[in-house]
Amino acid sequence: MRKIIFLALIICTLNSCKRSEYINIKQIISDQIVTITPNLKKIDVKDSVSINIPIEFEIETYDSSLESIDLYYVINRKNLMQISEFEMFTNNDKNKPINSLKSYLSVEKPLRIILREKNHLISKNYARELLKKYNINHSLENLKLGDTIKLISYNQFRKENPLLLNELRKIGDTIIITTRKKGEEIYKPKKIKINW
Repeated sequence: MRKIIFLALIICTLNSCKRSEYINIKQIISDQIVTITPNLKKIDVKDSVSINIPIEFEIETYDSSLESIDLYYVINRKNLMQISEFEMFTNNDKNKPINSLKSYLSVEKPLRIILREKNHLISKNYARELLKKYNINHSLENLKLGDTIKLISYNQFRKENPLLLNELRKIGDTIIITTRKKGEEIYKPKKIKINW
């Protein structure tokens, strides 16, 4: 009888711990493609291009009283502006950017989002090395708005290009998710370090 009571107490304790965590976020090593696009942000830096490294997260919510959820993408200690500096996509539609996570609060399955920074610059010389490494015959000199050079999946890229990723890891980039429940005025932040 004591064993049954003890087991029941453990189960109740585990369930109550689970309920206190109303949102869970974890990074997934993405199979999305790393791309190179023109440098449109800093026109004065003509010897560089943008490298777009996708990062993917799975978000699960456990509380139906959540009313608000917002995402902040912090790169190099700077909070990026959505649309002009990064885009967010769902795993279901990788071609259509979304502006908000609010409509996904009621989704019962975990939500996968993909973030793409638009303005991470690398030198054209380094970009040429990457093109050569992946046997891509494309000129960087005439890149214009809308042009995209596809490299390889991020999963493979991170294994084969540790120097670039080690530089990114030194900064400690993060995403911050803030949530608010119905009837609350306080937003609760959850900070997740990006594992480049």
